[in-house]
Amino acid sequence: MPIEVRDANAADLDAVAGLFLQYLAFYEHAADEQRVREFLRARFTSDDTVLLLAEPDGQGPAVGLAQAYRSWSSVSLGPVWVLNDLFVEPAARGTGAGRVLVQAICERAEQAGAIRVSLATAWDNVAAQGLYESEGFARDVSFLHYVKVIGC
Repeated sequence: MPIEVRDANAADLDAVAGLFLQYLAFYEHAADEQRVREFLRARFTSDDTVLLLAEPDGQGPAVGLAQAYRSWSSVSLGPVWVLNDLFVEPAARGTGAGRVLVQAICERAEQAGAIRVSLATAWDNVAAQGLYESEGFARDVSFLHYVKVIGC
């Protein structure tokens, strides 16, 4: 089944909140659903994030999400993106949803003129580490962070 990626918007609040709550539970971080919804509403009304959904055949329901924040690197004197959140429902893992979400974030970052995409993951999240490394991210030698250089 092909996975399609699209921008999430305020009309997707229920779907995004459901995925986001599962994401937080995966990282063993309990969160109040109302607080999650308020956080996501703020993301939809701000210009500080790129939030994407992955849908089988582009039809829904959404099976995964990726959220990146735009930032700056003082040392590199340029824009960077931080892939802060990536989650795919357990039943949809292995479908390529995570990979297409990562690729879409990187493509959009490059189109926006970012010089790199950075991320961090848990030490024991070996599956995610394998995905990131297969997409060209390199492990930081001091911290468990990954960086993919996509521009000058």
